[in-house]
Amino acid sequence: MKTFIIMLFALGLLAVMPGCGTTARFVYPADMNTLVKFDDKQRQDKVVAVLPFDDFRSDANEASTFFFYLVPLMPYGWGNYDRPDDEAIFLSIAGFDFNPSEDLAKAAAVSLRRSNLFKDAWFTFGGEKDKADYILTGQVMSTEYKCKVFSYGISLPCPYLWMLGAPAGTSCNRLHVKFALHDKKGQLIWEHSFDREENIMQWLYYRYGQDVKMYAPLMEQAMNEALQNMKKCLSK
Repeated sequence: MKTFIIMLFALGLLAVMPGCGTTARFVYPADMNTLVKFDDKQRQDKVVAVLPFDDFRSDANEASTFFFYLVPLMPYGWGNYDRPDDEAIFLSIAGFDFNPSEDLAKAAAVSLRRSNLFKDAWFTFGGEKDKADYILTGQVMSTEYKCKVFSYGISLPCPYLWMLGAPAGTSCNRLHVKFALHDKKGQLIWEHSFDREENIMQWLYYRYGQDVKMYAPLMEQAMNEALQNMKKCLSK
């Protein structure tokens, strides 16, 4: 009987251990209806080529502190990753399939097409940029991910508190990106910067698996603001 109870405890613990979920992906847009769209009268007869963004993120990922939640009397463990796409320890997912340099540039192209501000827009690695009137470039300054996993000071048995409804932890996604629009001659026409973060509390029964889900909505906000600003700049 004692062995059975121990096995049951171990199985229950493993079932809800942090980081045991599936690999999350960056999917853009999170909601097409939230992307800005301008009136046909505001459309310019121009084509925009979007190049892969330059990646200026640091490579500082601190994951060892995550397991402090297993230390008796420690209330939580934490992680801080400048490159979450290179990490495999999260609150409720097993990894993040994300290539910021390419994925954010493709996202920008989607928003540009959706905006109706230009005749067309596409992503290119460079081979088709000569066919465009404008070139959009970007710099990825930060995709920082921060998390906490709550153990309430009781170490290994903490998942049983989560099963009873106690919060399992928190996740924070930050997106800092810079945009620039140039003409064919390389002359800078417009530039814009976006830096914002979103925080969520996660439970076993709510928002579990959503550790990195805010990056797509943050990019939507970034592009909506950028396009509004771009329209004003180009209309002068």
